[in-house]
Amino acid sequence: MKYFFHFIIYLACLAALSSFLSCGDVEENPKPFTPITLPDEYYDSSDLTYEISQAEIQELLGLEVPDNWEDTEDPELLSKYYHAILLKQFGNIPAVHIVASRHRRKSLGDVVIVTIDEQIRYAKAQYLLWPNESNRQYLEVAQKAKLMNETDDPELFVQLYTEMLVNEFGDIPEVHTVVAGEKKLKFGGFRRHTQEEKNEYINYLKAKYFLWPTDNNLRKLKVYEEAREKGTPFHLVDVEDE
Repeated sequence: MKYFFHFIIYLACLAALSSFLSCGDVEENPKPFTPITLPDEYYDSSDLTYEISQAEIQELLGLEVPDNWEDTEDPELLSKYYHAILLKQFGNIPAVHIVASRHRRKSLGDVVIVTIDEQIRYAKAQYLLWPNESNRQYLEVAQKAKLMNETDDPELFVQLYTEMLVNEFGDIPEVHTVVAGEKKLKFGGFRRHTQEEKNEYINYLKAKYFLWPTDNNLRKLKVYEEAREKGTPFHLVDVEDE
C-alpha cells in the first residue's frame, strides 16, 4: 500500500527536495527512464456499478436547486444539490452516484480512506463524467499504483516506481538508488553482511532521506552509519519502524 499512497501524495503536491545531505555514491548508469503506456482497457468504465433506490432518484430529480447552491451551509443539503445537478446533467448512471457519494462524504467531514480498487473506481467515474487530461492522468496514476503493488515482475515494478519518482523529483541519481533499494526490499531484501552490502544499504538510506527528509529517515540513517563505524552487524541493529 505504501507505493499507492506515494502516488496519491504525488498527485496532491510535489515534494520539495532537500539539499541538507549529499547522497554520496549512488547507482551508476541507471537504465534510461521510459514511461509505461497503459492499454485502453485500463480506462474502461463499463464495469462501474452503484445501487440506489428509485425513491432516492425521484427525490433528487424533484429538488429545486438554487443558483447559489454552493453557498449552502447545511452539508447534507449541499451534497444533495450537487448530486441532483450531476443526475440531471449526466443521467442515472453509476459514475454520477460514485462521484456524488465521495462529495457527500467530504462535505460531511468524513475521513475518506480508500483502497486502491476504490480509488480506481472513483477515478474511472470522474474521468467518464469529465474526460479531460487531468482526470485521465489521475486514473492512470491509480491504475499504475495497483500494478506496482501487485506485480511479481521486478522489472515492471522498477519501471512503474521509477516513473512515479521521476515525475515527482526529476530524473536524478537518488531516484534510481531508492528504486533499486525498494526493488531489493520487495523481492528478497538486502543481505547487508559484507562491507560492500552495508555501504549499498546506507547509500539507499541516504537517497531515501534526500527525497523524503523526515526525522524517521534521518534517525535510521544515523543509526546504521554508527553501526558501520563500530563494526556492529546490521542484523543486530534495532530500529523502530524498520
